[in-house]
Amino acid sequence: MLSRALWKESGVIRKLATGATLALIASVAIQTTARADATPYEVLPADAVANFTEFKSLPTDATQQVDITGNPDFTKALEINVPNGPQSPGLDGEYEITLGVPAAATVTEGDALVATVWARAITPTSGNAHLVFETDGSPFKKSLNAALQYGAEWKKFEFPFRAATTYTAGTSTAAHLNLWLGYGAQKFQIAGVSVQDLGPGNPAGYPQVTYDGRDPNAAWRTAADARIDQYRKGNLSVSVVDTAGNPVSGATVSAVQQTSAFKFGAASDGARLVGDPSGGISGTDLAQYQSKYSTLFTQGALGNNLKWNHWENPTERETITLPALQWMREHGLRIRGHNLIWPSWGLMQPDVVNLQNDPAALRARINTHITDEASTLAGIVDEWDVVNEPYSEHNVQDILGQNEIANWFQLAHAADPNAKLALNDYGLVENNGWETRHRDHVYELVQSLKSSGAPIDTVGFESHFNGLQLTSPDDLMTIVDQFAGLGVKVAVTEFDVDTDDQQLQADYTRDFMTAMFSNPNVNQISNFGIWSKNIYNPRVALYNDDWSPKPNALVWEDLIQHQWHTSVSGPSNAAGTFGTRGFLGDYLVTVTVNGISKQVKVAMPTTAGASVKVITDGIATTVRTNQPNPIGDGGFESGTRGWTSLGTGPGTAANAHSGHTALSLSPGSGVTQNVTGLTPGTSYLLSGWGRLNGGGTQCYVGVRGGATAGTPTFQYELSYADERAYTQKLAAFTPPTGTKWVQVFAWSNPSASSPECTLDDLAITPTDGTPPPAQGSPAVTPYLPTPSVLANGSLENQSNTTGWYCLGTCTLKNASTTPHTGSGDLSAAGREAAWAGPAQGVSVVNGGLYDSSAWVRLASGADTAMVSLKLTTSTGSTTLRFGSAPVSSTGWTQISALNTTVSWTGTLTKAEWWISTSTGAGDLLVDDASFAPLAKTPVRGTGPAETAFNPVQPTAACVVHNADSYTAYFGYSNANNYYIPVPVGSDNAFSPGPSDRGQTVSFLPFQRPRRVVVTWDGSPLTWRLGSLSQTASSASPACS
Repeated sequence: MLSRALWKESGVIRKLATGATLALIASVAIQTTARADATPYEVLPADAVANFTEFKSLPTDATQQVDITGNPDFTKALEINVPNGPQSPGLDGEYEITLGVPAAATVTEGDALVATVWARAITPTSGNAHLVFETDGSPFKKSLNAALQYGAEWKKFEFPFRAATTYTAGTSTAAHLNLWLGYGAQKFQIAGVSVQDLGPGNPAGYPQVTYDGRDPNAAWRTAADARIDQYRKGNLSVSVVDTAGNPVSGATVSAVQQTSAFKFGAASDGARLVGDPSGGISGTDLAQYQSKYSTLFTQGALGNNLKWNHWENPTERETITLPALQWMREHGLRIRGHNLIWPSWGLMQPDVVNLQNDPAALRARINTHITDEASTLAGIVDEWDVVNEPYSEHNVQDILGQNEIANWFQLAHAADPNAKLALNDYGLVENNGWETRHRDHVYELVQSLKSSGAPIDTVGFESHFNGLQLTSPDDLMTIVDQFAGLGVKVAVTEFDVDTDDQQLQADYTRDFMTAMFSNPNVNQISNFGIWSKNIYNPRVALYNDDWSPKPNALVWEDLIQHQWHTSVSGPSNAAGTFGTRGFLGDYLVTVTVNGISKQVKVAMPTTAGASVKVITDGIATTVRTNQPNPIGDGGFESGTRGWTSLGTGPGTAANAHSGHTALSLSPGSGVTQNVTGLTPGTSYLLSGWGRLNGGGTQCYVGVRGGATAGTPTFQYELSYADERAYTQKLAAFTPPTGTKWVQVFAWSNPSASSPECTLDDLAITPTDGTPPPAQGSPAVTPYLPTPSVLANGSLENQSNTTGWYCLGTCTLKNASTTPHTGSGDLSAAGREAAWAGPAQGVSVVNGGLYDSSAWVRLASGADTAMVSLKLTTSTGSTTLRFGSAPVSSTGWTQISALNTTVSWTGTLTKAEWWISTSTGAGDLLVDDASFAPLAKTPVRGTGPAETAFNPVQPTAACVVHNADSYTAYFGYSNANNYYIPVPVGSDNAFSPGPSDRGQTVSFLPFQRPRRVVVTWDGSPLTWRLGSLSQTASSASPACS
């Protein structure tokens, strides 16, 4: 993400050498009405050069006026001698040394201004500076921040820009024109310094922005086209033969690209992407938002939700972040994780900041976080920004050392060996490529990481362009190749162009993307948002508030969907072949002979190309299409990752229905998962496979939802009670209009016995065909636990003890010292006695079942801690213990009790949940406390119970003898009027393997041939579906 320390402006640059022609003119056109009486005036003092008198970290004798001859524009110059470089190697070093001149006139917000300065280097023969128009004090409101790069010859810089605020001369809000000089020792000269205020609107003669290489006939375009053909395309060859192996000429062949091997991406807001109410997005906008992301992009990123402080917010993580990642996965998007650490105090958890004087604890906290997030999302996130913007954000490195970054990469790799790892930063290609100090810093850092063996794969170029200094395509290539020489790929991670000149924005979008796409060292191009209502700066968006495309959106769409997309067709030649040169990616190839079409999928991931042979045997076939399943890992192959535990928590079992693992539930345990992508008013099938190893309990797979998260208005369940072998059950359901929250759950009711319930292959699929009829409600429905009734049980707000008080006398504060999880914990100090401690008033139901848990430790010493419920009634008071355990200052101890009955006699007047100790009155620390009731009565479903259905059965097998293989066709019978989902596994498999030879996961509601191409060695091929099977061999009847 763009550093907060880097300001971005609108403006232009015009470069001139003495006696040279205009090399570049750029500006931003702001459409306002010009004031009729506007008269240009000078903002700076009359002799601006003589008034550069504001020194910072620069000797006052570092400047002198010198005479200049032979230049018609000026006769005096200011010579500036910068004797040393800055102390800080980061961004703050750039403005560590400054020289400035105060404005003499007031400037009104929105006025058009033009800043002019001439510069040349004395020693060395080239130099760098930044020209900044800003207030000279917090918040340093800037209107211009432009890079300067000059050589031994005079160069003229001219920057049109807009006043971002009103600067009042003679006050603390007056403007100052400052030179940032923290770029190393140098001696250089400036002259002809001026800032002209031309008034509001678009005054006559106000310069317009352009950039080198914008011309339609620019030479770089030919070279880029050649590189695109060389590095982004391959030869696709289709061979069409009959069953005897003879070539078939005249067949109609089409090849349509389905996906691109190159990654085109965008960042999004998780809440808006999944339609969470906190995102404030309407249903119409949500449909547009999701449609754009699923059709225009092959890669996604969450702009904020994976950052450290967001990740450790459990509510956001469970209700927004994980569902958003799941949505991306369901829609085939590769996922970039942004980011694991942004190493600045202002960008990390408060408890981390408190560790800045304890390097060992700081290191441990950071290491734990990186391992936790990267391992939790292993297999979900494809690429991580391990560290973000280390040039400007370096508080942690200042304490732990620059080499600590290598450790962060090692930790991320250990947590997820399959994820690609990146360092992400801005200023590497922006501003004409003149940010050499910044770029050299990052280059040397990457070089050091590679030398140390750190597993860095990628350097992320944020590429936030300000519309003022747009880097030429040729210079872009030079910078990319510089980093590629270190053995890393370049990822464009946050591309955008900040300007009101929408044609300039579109042209540079086209040329930047073309140049980057043409370079083989670049592997992705992503922007940092698409919609003006959901982006850090609406001017850089692709789409307006009403979703109308801006010119830059039309460019993006044209490049992705047309210019860099292959869709061709034609006849096979006399040799039976059809060939084309196409962009790398996955293709759907269709061959039609005599009106009968056969389809195959062909992958062409590299420039080596791809070839496929299609045998025309007179039987039409289509490619496999899996039904979408919005449930993330419904097969539990990654354990319970992506699921939220209920009750005692689930386990995993090796006796899976398919794959390697299944969900194992003991009584009183379960899981939930919020799902997205379901359309209200559309019929779906909930499917699950389950079994129990004993009677005496019931377990469930269910789906529930409503208009508000956590408040279900419909619920449907599958019930398992006596099934000793895996049994499939289905429930048809239709989310009603207005549904915005849907949750899948699995739950095993509390029971005195302890049978294990094993569930696997949970799926939700559209009921293509005629939806099944509704059934009656089930006889028994699950006792589902509800959320904790304790307020602020996680204690994440470090200044907040809301909901807590002392039972007895003590002092409470949010300690934020060594929390069990997150960033805060509760301290109870000055306790008057062992029984005194932190408490909350709670509501309880007589005879209800409750789960209680708290993590406890002592500030010093050792004792026994107790979690209790004090009940005050009309007959007196009683205390119910929810557990006790030895506790000490050396670590956290959990004290918990499950499925505990709370009951009393008389009339209840108060119930207090509290923590105490048995002997001492030392300071108590508490974290992650919860007190959650189980439902006293069954939660009745509002929808039908299981749907009766007829199992799918294999019916026949026939073969077609080809030149060098046999093609088997298996028939099946689905007597239902809708798809039946049957996962590939023990109930749907081929022998010999591989287990999946292309069969559909959901079976169509009628008998349909199934195609499996196998080169046989004489042994039979058997398809097992449920308890039945069919076998094909060389002796099977020929297909007719």
